[in-house]
Amino acid sequence: MTTTIPTENLLSLAQTYGLPLFVYDTKVIDGQIQKLRSAFDVPRLEIRYASKAQNTISILRHIYNQGCGIDTVSPGEIVMALKAGIPSSVISFTPSGVITDEYAFAIEHGVHVHADQPYILEWLDQHYPGTAVTLRFNPAIRAGGHTKLQVGADGSKFGILSSQVKNIISLTKKLSLKITGVHMHLGSDISDSASFDEAYEYLLSVAQIWADTIDHVDLGGGFKIPYHPDDHSIDMISFGARVSERFNRFCADIGREITLVFEPGKFLLSAAGYLLMEVTNVRTEGSVPMVYVQSGFNHFLRPMNYGAYHHLINISNTNGEIQFYDVVGYLCETDTFALNRPISEIHQGDVLCLLNAGAYGYSMASTYNGRPRPAEVMINDGQATLIRRAETIDDLLRTDLGVNSE
Repeated sequence: MTTTIPTENLLSLAQTYGLPLFVYDTKVIDGQIQKLRSAFDVPRLEIRYASKAQNTISILRHIYNQGCGIDTVSPGEIVMALKAGIPSSVISFTPSGVITDEYAFAIEHGVHVHADQPYILEWLDQHYPGTAVTLRFNPAIRAGGHTKLQVGADGSKFGILSSQVKNIISLTKKLSLKITGVHMHLGSDISDSASFDEAYEYLLSVAQIWADTIDHVDLGGGFKIPYHPDDHSIDMISFGARVSERFNRFCADIGREITLVFEPGKFLLSAAGYLLMEVTNVRTEGSVPMVYVQSGFNHFLRPMNYGAYHHLINISNTNGEIQFYDVVGYLCETDTFALNRPISEIHQGDVLCLLNAGAYGYSMASTYNGRPRPAEVMINDGQATLIRRAETIDDLLRTDLGVNSE
């Protein structure tokens, strides 16, 4: 696996903006959008980027300028999208288990809402009668990568359960709400598998119930991308053809052409991003040499939280002899990026590049151990732009009312 940005350019960015540093290549984002868009042959296709994957305003604005809408999960993400200049008409709100004030915030800002709890439907009918709502269903199918990411499985907190469907039908008949769509999201790293087909059939069967009022079917996202050099991605052409054929039959069955919606997050952003980290030390004692880097799970959580593999390249010595290393962070806790990983020979002061850092990197970053978050740089048409400055210790203290208090 290699970088889409020349390593000498990445090293120059590290010199200019400091380390650690997130870098995003918009060419990759644009290519993924086009790959998704060209795979489907349906009357209307809408891509709504799942902004929880990466919600820096410049990234949101770029994705919108490529013709995509935005899916959000919080008032904060709604504001980020609006600040990016994205009209509320192409923003959706898909939370879970939130207080009703958040739904009020979304509706009062003109954002379309998704609901997966009966109490939310009742509350919406009471306070915002006639509101257009998309219902999120749980197909009770386990699919995807890590168990923490299998959000469409039986027992997940997300979505209306199959055992609730009859009650939801009765409830929506009594309410003034307009059911304009049905939605599901199986999870992350969904390959071209029978599990998706089964869930898709389930959602379309549910959609028939509201066939007179729905104008879209939302299949979520979570499409598999490669992480390991020997890994594979979803066959989007085959997948798109199969999904399109079934969706077009559904439209014919209900006698109307409606919109097919996807909510990709990681699929659009993951491969577009890199995390650059400085090597602070190489400890050669022990069975495997240990590389210490000036970063940790406060900047990139996925390897530690999900056991996710992320490829590492020594961009300071790309042609060096391959050796095996453990790569660890600087936090006062077990903080491991890789174990026994083959990487070009590493020395103190080298710069390591972690691949697939575009999604769930900065958006999940924290200030754990009192450490500021890194800067972010976006490469667009070959031009580097600083889109978020690095935090300072003063930023960490900004909301602490104990500062300078007696």
